[in-house]
Amino acid sequence: MLLRLYAYSPQTASLLPFLLHEAAQGRFEAMLAQAELLATGLSEQIYHGMQLSVTCTEDADELRPDPGQTDSVLGNVLIEFTRAQCAVWPRGRRPADFREPLRGEMPVLLLSGELDPVTPPRYGEEVAAALPNARHLVLPGQGHNVIGLGCMPKLLARFLEKPEPSALDVACLDRLAALPPFAGPYGWEP
Repeated sequence: MLLRLYAYSPQTASLLPFLLHEAAQGRFEAMLAQAELLATGLSEQIYHGMQLSVTCTEDADELRPDPGQTDSVLGNVLIEFTRAQCAVWPRGRRPADFREPLRGEMPVLLLSGELDPVTPPRYGEEVAAALPNARHLVLPGQGHNVIGLGCMPKLLARFLEKPEPSALDVACLDRLAALPPFAGPYGWEP
C-alpha cells in the first residue's frame, strides 16, 4: 500500500528510496511510521464504497492478472483483490458506448502529471485527440493530483474566465520539476 500510494506524488515518492534502504538494513521504523500515517489518513480521504461502485461498474470485468508482473513488487495483488471485492459488490451497468471518446467543440483543458502512475499523460493525449478545442498540459516532474501545483491555479482561473485553451501562457509550468530522492533522514543530501 505504501509503495503504491506514495508513487502518486513526487513529494512522497522521493521518500521511497530512503525508506526502502532503511528497511533493507533491518531498520523498519521509518517505513512503519509512514505506513501508519498513510493508513490512518487514508480512510478520511477515500470513500471506499464509492470507489468500488465506480471500479466494479466501469473496469472490473476487464481486469486481468499480467503474468509479466508476477515477480514485481506489487505483482497482481491489486487486480486480484479488486476482482474479489467486485465479485460481491453491487454495481451498475456500463453503457455500450462507455469507451467511446468524448467528442465536441467545447473548450477543454486537460491536466496530467508527467510521472502519474495511474493516469499517465498518454491518456490525456488520447482524450485531446478527439476534441478539436482541447489543450493538454503535462506538468513536468509531477504525479497524480496537479491542479494545485505551481501556477496551475492561476492558469485554471484564467481558463474559467476566458475559456480559450490555446490562449493560455503556460511558460510558468516550466519551473516545475521532479524532486530528488531522499538520500538520508534529512532529505536531499549531497
